Parts: sequence; C-alpha cells; structure tokens
Amino acid sequence: MPSYLITGTSRGLGLAFTTELLKNPENLVIATARNTGKSTGLQNLKAQYPGNDRLILVDMDVASLDSIRAAVKAVEPLLPNGLDNLVSNAGVSYAGMQSFEQLDVEKFTSEVDFTITAPLNLLREFLPLIRKGQAKRALFVTSVIGSIELAAHMPGLLNAYAVARAALNMLVRKWSSTLKGEGITAALIHPGWVGETDIGDELSDWVAKYNPSLENVPSAKSAADCMKVLNNITPEDSGVFFNHDGSKLPW
Repeated sequence: MPSYLITGTSRGLGLAFTTELLKNPENLVIATARNTGKSTGLQNLKAQYPGNDRLILVDMDVASLDSIRAAVKAVEPLLPNGLDNLVSNAGVSYAGMQSFEQLDVEKFTSEVDFTITAPLNLLREFLPLIRKGQAKRALFVTSVIGSIELAAHMPGLLNAYAVARAALNMLVRKWSSTLKGEGITAALIHPGWVGETDIGDELSDWVAKYNPSLENVPSAKSAADCMKVLNNITPEDSGVFFNHDGSKLPW
C-alpha cells in the first residue's frame, strides 16, 4: 500500500491533495495540519471514510521542530515499511503585495525563514522513514513566482513570497543531487494559479491587470495534476522544477 504524508492539509491545496489520493483505495494517506480537529474539510473526509484506516490525521506544526519530531514518532509504528511519498505543501504569505519600498522587514524575514526552514526540518526528520520506503519521493510545492528567469516579467507580484520561493527552489535543487545518490527523488512543483486558495486569491487583482488570460486552475484539477506528476517521477527527475501539467519550468 503506497504511503503519502502531506503537510498543510486543513484547507486549500493540501486538502485537495488528500481528497485526490483517497480516490485510490490502495493509498494510505497521512494528512497533517496544526490542528486537524478544527479542520472542517478533514473532518468531512474522515466522515466520508468511516472506520477506514487509509486516512490518518496527525497534528503537526511544521514551524516547530519539536512538533515535527513528535509527528515522526507518531507515524513510525504505522509505517513499518517506511514512507513512500512526502509532500511539503504548507506555505505562508505574510507580506502580501507590499512593494519593496513598503515591505515590512520583519514579515519579510519571517516569511523567508518559514519557507526554507520548515521544509528543511521536515525532510531532515522524515528522511529515515523515506529511506525505508519503496518509492522514496519528496515533492515540494513552490511557485513559478520563484523563478529567477521569469521574475522580470512579474513586477510587484508578491515580492517577499517570490524571494522566499526562489530560496526554497535552491534548497531542493542543491539537496536533490545528494539524495539522488540514495535513490531518493526530491523535486519541486508549481500547482498553477489556484485562485480559490488564500494565497491564490491575493493574486487576483494583479492577474486581472497584468495577465488576464492566465488560467485559474480549480484546486481539484491542480491536485490531480500534481499527484500524477508525483506518482511518475523517478530519480532521474531529481531537482526538476515541474509545472502542474508535467512540463518543466525555468529556474
């Protein structure tokens, strides 16, 4: 039974990922969030799969190393054959659409710190379980906004978020080359512009002004696309920056 552990599943894309993966009766899905009991979406899924041990809810705050370590201890007995797939999805946008002149430096540094430190600690702590798994895959949700090559074409768009995602991209790009030697595939994925999410909604006015033809991808479609990419990547795809449709994006 393939196993998946996803962060940030209380709503938005994380919840959509969980919903998509549960469609396959062969999958074991561990959905994590700061407080799974307060997530209406997760509780509805639990009710939809009553008595089903394929959906496991685990409280984990990815901003806390102690919380991550506690989650590892909680899931270890449930994964005797290791963890096949880790999906790092939890993200923040503290500074929003502030210009660089207006940028709150404290919010900016907090956003960058979370975006690189949380995935770093997450992967480092779950690596022993991933090494025991069969698929040995880690997928990091990022954004095309973090593409250095394309940045000049996105004036004023979530400046802090863009810098933070560029840093995340480099973290995974660098680390993936080492992990590849162990047969572990670490890759990045842009889920598309999903306007119905909190962060996606922040882009609405910018898109209307600068890129009105940009596709607004429903969360269900984005989730299906992203999970298809995850399930098909191999060590040869280590360090690749994917679009949700499977194409590759420039750094």
